[in-house]
Parts: sequence; structure tokens; C-alpha cells
Amino acid sequence: MHHAVLDHGELIFWRHLDRSRADVAAAILDTPFGANHSPRFIELSEHPHEVIAAADSAGRICLARLRYDESGLTTVTASLSGDRGVSWSEPRVVYRERGELVVFDPDSLVPGRPGEWYLLLRYRLGKTPKGLVFRVYRYQADQWVLRGFVPETDDLSLFDSASLGVSNDGRLAVAFVTYAGALRVLESADDGQTWVSLGAPARLRVPGIRIPFIGIPPRVTERMPSLGWIDGGWTLAWEAHVATHVAGLTWDTFVDTLFARHDRAAGKWTATIRVNDRRTVVRTTAILNTSGGMEPLEMMHREARGTDLRHPHLAAAASGRLAIFWTELRDERIVPVASVSIDGGSSWSRPLVLDATHRGDSDRVRGGFDRGSNLVAVYLTWPGRTSLRTTTGIGLKAAEVRLR
Repeated sequence: MHHAVLDHGELIFWRHLDRSRADVAAAILDTPFGANHSPRFIELSEHPHEVIAAADSAGRICLARLRYDESGLTTVTASLSGDRGVSWSEPRVVYRERGELVVFDPDSLVPGRPGEWYLLLRYRLGKTPKGLVFRVYRYQADQWVLRGFVPETDDLSLFDSASLGVSNDGRLAVAFVTYAGALRVLESADDGQTWVSLGAPARLRVPGIRIPFIGIPPRVTERMPSLGWIDGGWTLAWEAHVATHVAGLTWDTFVDTLFARHDRAAGKWTATIRVNDRRTVVRTTAILNTSGGMEPLEMMHREARGTDLRHPHLAAAASGRLAIFWTELRDERIVPVASVSIDGGSSWSRPLVLDATHRGDSDRVRGGFDRGSNLVAVYLTWPGRTSLRTTTGIGLKAAEVRLR
């Protein structure tokens, strides 16, 4: 389920599923922190499998939808709205081919220069030739055109996501994680026709003392990149999963939320910074004691979620502030948190808990800044003590944090 904060926090978009209204595919809520909480439903007769949306600095919205047909045909179309989602243009076909599994990521759709939009499509079809897994399309002059293929993506993990970004001078960048768990960032200066590698930020040293050639070294995999742009270079948030060997088949695992910036003038990444201020370590192969019913299973499930599936999201304000949003385990709950930087990512605030009142778990927080540079976020909620016990009732909440 994809959701997003649009138009400086004044609009919230989400994929809407309602059995009683099969024609409704998505919804938009105006002024989410105002008195009126009546959303505008977006009716799409083609019943898409997935819908994503993005807004440009002028408030125009682009809506892209993905549909799979039983015949094996995959179709991607897109529409535009200039009145905050009240009306939409006729859909334009972006992509239509047979036999390929196309994937939408949360950051697949981004605005470019005025009147331009970029859409990143990734797919997998067995062993594809190198460089044919990502495609970049551009909308200009009322049509979508394939601009090019992103190289070095034939070993992409399907269990991760990719992030597309546009700089203020029109350059494109894609951040993704390979099947082996290594982070990669590529840049294009010609609208996606050719690409150069920017490498990747350095990995942090794993804590602890180890003797070379004795024992099993730690396993580090990177996941869930979120790409952005500020004056002077690209900004990147991601998560690193670290597993350290304990004994036998037992491993301790934790996850860090990380940040780095690519300095264009220097042509390199700045030092990697750990943004989270706490680590939850999970012993992944401990023997479960189920004599107490479901409680031990539920606690282990919650702890595993606390060290996984953070889905960090990076946002920038016009004032230059940066924020990273993610979810983590705190006091036996998965809660949405955010950290803020006022110096271009050189230092970060202690994480702020966005919602201390919800007694269930949260997931997939997406955020941004309003016109006053205050935090605005939207995220999924799972009522009840754990998501294992909750079979229905998935909700969506919004939070606002005013900053000094």
C-alpha cells in the first residue's frame, strides 16, 4: 500500500481499498489537520493493481497506475491534476507489454522541471540481459517517452525498493540495492540516456572485537534507500542490517538508519552518519518456548519487526531542513519516528516519536515539511497489541510536529 504527503503537507494521498466501492482506487485528503476529514475518492474503472502519486512545487499532481491483466499484459498509465485532485486529465499510456512483472516503488514517480515528470519502472523476467531491469520514462509535451535503461541492475533484490531523484539542474539519480545486499547509486546528466556510477557511501564499522581468520565475520546488508537533493549534491538515507555470529547457528541482528551526502564538487560521499540513537538486538535462532501460548511467538515477531522493515524516507524543506522518517521498536511497540537536520545532514537531532498515543504498531511512515518547515507524516497503523493478532483493521494516521 503506497501513501504520500503532497503539496507541502496540505494533501495526503493513499491507495484506497473498499469492497463496497470497487471503482475507488485511491483517495486524497485536503488539509489533513483541519476540521474537515472527508476525502476525495479517485475512481478508476480499470481497477489497477497499484497506484502512486507525486506533486511538484506548484501543487500539480501526477497519478500513475499499474494494471496486470489475466492475459499477461502489463499496462502503466498516468494522469495529471492541476486542481488538487478534483479533476484529472485523460490517462496517457506510459508502458504496455506482455509477460513482464513491473514493480512500483514509493519513490518511482518524481517531478522534474515545470511540466516534466519522471517515472522509474523496474521489472524481472527470468535472467534478463544486463541493464534491462530499470527503465526511465519522461513526461513532456503531453506524452510519455522512454528515455533509457539504468545499467548494473540485473542483480537487483526483488525484496527491496529503488529510489529515483531529480536535482535542481535536471540530473537524475537512482539508488538501489543489489541482490547481494550492496548499495549502488548511479547518475544521469542527459535525462536517463547514459549513466555513471557514483559508488556508494562507506559502511560503518561493526562494533566488537574480532580476531582475524578466527570465527565468522559479521554479515552486513543494505536496504531501502531513499534519495533526495539539496544544493551541492545528492542526499541518501538507507538502513544497514548487521548480523554478528554468537555460537553455532546463533546470530545477533540489529538495524541502523544511516545518512550520507554526495558532494558534487569533491566528487565523493561524505562520512556515513548513524541517525538512530538506539539499537534493538534480536537473537534470530533462539529456541522458542511456546508453553506460554502465543505470547513468546508474538514478542519475537514484534522484535523482529523492530529490527527490520524500517522503510526510511528522506525529505527536504525549502528552508534547507532535512528529515528522515522510519519506524522502530520502542517500549514493545513499533512507532513512527523522525530525526531532523538543520546543517545539510552533518548532524541530526535525537529521534522524535511522532505518535505516542496509538497503542498498536505502525509501519511505512512517509513524511515531509509544511510551508512553515514543520514535520508532517502519514503512516499505517495496526490496532491491537501485535500485528499477529490483527487480521483486519489496518488504518492510516497522520501526525504533525511543530519545530522551533
